[in-house]
Amino acid sequence: MYVEDDPDIREALQEVLEAAGYHVTVAATAGEGLETLRRERFHLVITDYNLPDFDGARMLAQAAESGLLNCESLVLTGASHLDGTAGYRVIRKPIDVDKFLFRIHEILAPVRDRELVRTKENLQRTQQKEEGVRGVRVDLTLYISEASPASLRALRNLEKLLANYERSQVRLAVVDLSKERPPSFDEDRIAFTPTLVKRFPAPRAYYLGTLDQFQAVTDLLNDAQVARKR
Repeated sequence: MYVEDDPDIREALQEVLEAAGYHVTVAATAGEGLETLRRERFHLVITDYNLPDFDGARMLAQAAESGLLNCESLVLTGASHLDGTAGYRVIRKPIDVDKFLFRIHEILAPVRDRELVRTKENLQRTQQKEEGVRGVRVDLTLYISEASPASLRALRNLEKLLANYERSQVRLAVVDLSKERPPSFDEDRIAFTPTLVKRFPAPRAYYLGTLDQFQAVTDLLNDAQVARKR
């Protein structure tokens, strides 16, 4: 969640974070931020210090006292004098975007790694249940990098999409290039992650990025005549 009262700054930073592969919920005031924390759970709360109702540090303190702040937090500020920020991470404005994203990447690394492993294991368990079943119509390989938020997003999107299809007809391999380099890596000539490769039926096709645009992958499954679940 990102709490910022200036709509231009809020929209700009939201776009930066979403382009990096993160899902972002926004709030305009400290009160709205607290209300959102009552309804939803987050991995990270980013808040501006100067908010119209009360400051971001006070919002974090109230959230912690109420048991709502069960995640990491970060305060952004251009103020020269700060109260109540002891114990919180603080980044001064103006913000260097590259350094900011690197810091977010560091903070969320443990969470991202746990979710990536969980999602990969869920896909593999589904695949194992279907082993030995004939009628595979499409062979897919998803190449990821464990440290990448975009890889986790692609993995989640693929899991969500394939839940609508008969998995016995889809052979899927998930390859973490930070840990292994199988022969298929050279065969598929992978230059970026995440990349989804349709290896069968020919011709080979490539889908780069987080797979947010479901239609392209849906089209390939439909073209391969993979049956939808009823």
